Amino acid sequence: MRVRTWLSIAIVLLAGPSVASAHSTLQAVGTAKSMGLRLSFSAPVEGAFLRLDNGRGDRRAASVDPADDQTIVITTPAGGPLDIGWRVLSRDGHVSEGRLYATSPVVRESATRNVLSVAADAVAFAALLGLIGLIGVRFGVIGPAWTAGGTSPPGASASERWRQTVDPSLRRGIALWWRTWWACASVAAIGLPLAVTGMLTELDSWDVGALAGTHWGIAWLVQTVGLAVAAAVAWRWGRSPCRSRPDPPRGWGYALAVPLAVAAAAIAWSGHASSGTDAAIGIGIDTLHLWATGVWLGGLVALLAIVPRARRGLADADATRLGAAVVVRFSALAIVCVGTLVVTGVYRAIGELTAVDDLVDTGYGQVLLAKLIVFAMLLTGGAYNRLVLHPRLERAALGLRDTDRGAGQALRTSVTAELALAAILLVVVAVLVNLPPP
Repeated sequence: MRVRTWLSIAIVLLAGPSVASAHSTLQAVGTAKSMGLRLSFSAPVEGAFLRLDNGRGDRRAASVDPADDQTIVITTPAGGPLDIGWRVLSRDGHVSEGRLYATSPVVRESATRNVLSVAADAVAFAALLGLIGLIGVRFGVIGPAWTAGGTSPPGASASERWRQTVDPSLRRGIALWWRTWWACASVAAIGLPLAVTGMLTELDSWDVGALAGTHWGIAWLVQTVGLAVAAAVAWRWGRSPCRSRPDPPRGWGYALAVPLAVAAAAIAWSGHASSGTDAAIGIGIDTLHLWATGVWLGGLVALLAIVPRARRGLADADATRLGAAVVVRFSALAIVCVGTLVVTGVYRAIGELTAVDDLVDTGYGQVLLAKLIVFAMLLTGGAYNRLVLHPRLERAALGLRDTDRGAGQALRTSVTAELALAAILLVVVAVLVNLPPP
């Protein structure tokens, strides 16, 4: 198996942890009325699945403060034990537990995720990225490239004749597009139920009804419905006469994109962005960030899987003409995605960091700094592709310079390196989202 294929698989698998929720950590301990305690957390907590150990085994001795959803009010009986243990589900879907010792100011706290939850999130989110990338490639790259007649020199065969020549080969690539689509949908169908099992395991409870009433549960339901609607649309489109057309009606693209956009918004709504003071803006920013990631990285993987199949069997001139047109259009789309990632990423970083010093003084900031360095390297590679290799590929397609005939292989090598950096970036992100912000 080629190196690019392994890197593509790695990116799909590593993309999942990037949606892991932020921590809800204990921030302060105060005194409430009636000899009680107030535990204030860094994020809103759910009333469901609230577990307390006050030495009497009474789980009803605590509740979320109606006036402050980040605070738990604990009633402690006179003369009773003061050691308090808790397990809470934060609104952003993270389970944390700990114990406050009366004889010591130390608070022992843990917020680890089980392997099943991480794996389920990984496969479900990877599937969503893949579906988004497939839509972007089909409707924003391959279709327009075929309609425009490819990139060709003056005096080359007419566009209509070229389209007729390329059509059978391109349809073979589109057949692989459909198989990839249903593979991603199948992965999502596996990941989503596993996510419920993993969450209930973390909560040490099998109360599915209570989970459905939480932020995490509502978001899960919306994601499931969104992906089911997208699958239904794809099933209907797959039985229409235009299923294999290189330039399908854009209405099918919109019908697929809307439910996936809703699913992406549900992920953002149940994550850390919903806990800030600018929740609406944060959710919108995170949704854009997710879509830009899907179109860029998911689309890159989709291109590497589909375009070589579409070029197979074509004459060198026709294959170069198709490859140049596809690369140029995807490059333009990737520039928009990268710009979106930069803007949305900076906005979220500003929202998470309290000061510039946090970049070097906290673990979260140090990992964020590492992410920025890798992202800068990735941007440098993308700029090299766009400014150096893509013009060479266009010149080869236009027949302007024989020395540019090797641009296609050079571009494939550069894209392989880009995928390697993207895999490293996603590993860093996976570490970042499991660290509490300062």
